[in-house]
Amino acid sequence: MKGRIKNKITILLIFVSFIANAQYNNDDNSLKRNHVYLNGSASTWGFIFKASGNIKLKSDTFEFKGRSTPAIQVGYSFWFSEKFSLGLMLSTQKLGIETKYLVFKNADFITKRFNDFDVVIKRRYVGLIANYHFLKDKNHDIYGGLRFGGVFWKISPTITDTDLDDKLNASFPGSLLPAASLGYKYRIKEKVGLGFELSFGPPQIFSYGIDYRF
Repeated sequence: MKGRIKNKITILLIFVSFIANAQYNNDDNSLKRNHVYLNGSASTWGFIFKASGNIKLKSDTFEFKGRSTPAIQVGYSFWFSEKFSLGLMLSTQKLGIETKYLVFKNADFITKRFNDFDVVIKRRYVGLIANYHFLKDKNHDIYGGLRFGGVFWKISPTITDTDLDDKLNASFPGSLLPAASLGYKYRIKEKVGLGFELSFGPPQIFSYGIDYRF
């Protein structure tokens, strides 16, 4: 009797082990639920800061030369299913203005003038992303998404003046805005993919990059 029970337990353990191994192998070869990625991107502000010129607006006169670098993004997304993923994105972009002169009136209507100074600007973004994957197979992924987050500015002029700080900070307020996106990714290896994305809203209008899946 004891021998029969022992044999049945042994057979049951072998069966459970077989099922567990089959499920593990199936999961290992199917959906990779964790994706991390690194992107470069182009933004509207990046194109704006490429400009140079002379601006006169009301009491303000401004001669400048702008510069910008691509925004760099890192992110993580978790796939709840083949169709839906949710993630977090961080973005940073460095901008700048070489200023020949800036003339404006302060809050007390006193005209202020600043010559030959530089302004370093960092534009940062933190956002949540929800993507719906229209087409997802072994190598291809076409998706649309919604993103909600905030843009934060850090402005550092090479000269120190309260009126100048107030003027610059008023020109670059933070914002909390939704955005929509449409993207495509192609898997080049089992765990590595390349992709690009069009975006309608902050922090970019176009991004390109690499992702790792596990």
